Amino acid sequence: MKNILFATTALVATAGIASADVSISGFAEMGIFDNGSGDMQFFNDIDVTFSMSGETDGGLSFGASVDLDEVSDTVVNKATDNNSEGGIAANISGGFGTITLGDTDGASDWAMTETAIGGAMADDHTVHAGYSGNSGYDGLGGGQILRWNHTIGTMGVAVSMQQANNGASSANDDTMQAGLKYSMDAGDATVALGLGFVDAGTQGAGDSNSVGISVKVASGNLTGILNYTDGETEGVSNSHTGFGIGYSMDALTVGVNYGEKDHDTNGKTDGFGLAVNYSMGGGAVFQLGYGDGEGTDTMSMGLALSF
Repeated sequence: MKNILFATTALVATAGIASADVSISGFAEMGIFDNGSGDMQFFNDIDVTFSMSGETDGGLSFGASVDLDEVSDTVVNKATDNNSEGGIAANISGGFGTITLGDTDGASDWAMTETAIGGAMADDHTVHAGYSGNSGYDGLGGGQILRWNHTIGTMGVAVSMQQANNGASSANDDTMQAGLKYSMDAGDATVALGLGFVDAGTQGAGDSNSVGISVKVASGNLTGILNYTDGETEGVSNSHTGFGIGYSMDALTVGVNYGEKDHDTNGKTDGFGLAVNYSMGGGAVFQLGYGDGEGTDTMSMGLALSF
């Protein structure tokens, strides 16, 4: 997505403070979709994101982002709640790594690779019954995540925390996550490994924890991704297994994924997703998406426009 310089503001509270850059980016989508329960419908969506960045005299970088689409879905009373805003995040980074607070990925989600390849206007390829985006725990405790991550060479590590009930009196535990990722060259292929751990305590609908691993292999025009998570809630085991395959050549990208969820009590659910993308240049992409899982199939088709 291309960023357009929106404004440059000099911060002059004291002499010598560096200037901060503010940029604006966005996207629009237009087409048709079928949610599997009615006739074909028109589809459109518009989103705008403000990104801000700066640097201290001592060399620390800082930044923030505001996703207007997400913020508009969240009603906040500042007199009583400063912790539940969606779509915003602030960060500061230096030799110690990066610290982010707000609407961001937990450490496990940060480290692991999803199986979806390509995009779809209505996310049909990722909303089927067998899909997992590794973010099932990220909305706990109001969704505000404090994460530290640091990358040295080809290895990255992260830890994160979400307060139970936004720090209010609660019998629930805070959610703790850890993530590790590593990439390497293997002949003509590039291999990326991800490992994630979650201890959600009683926030996860009972004493809940999980461990997950992902493997991504890319060689030439082909990409393959394997994703596996094993968890337990109140002594009941649950797992997810997924894989994705993608092919790209010039302006064309085709991705398929399959996933299966296995729950000791609720049984198995599975699903299949497809995304076909063709870049028309200038930020315009034709997208076709399809999802099929547990008797429900969805489809969308149209243009995704990045600004």
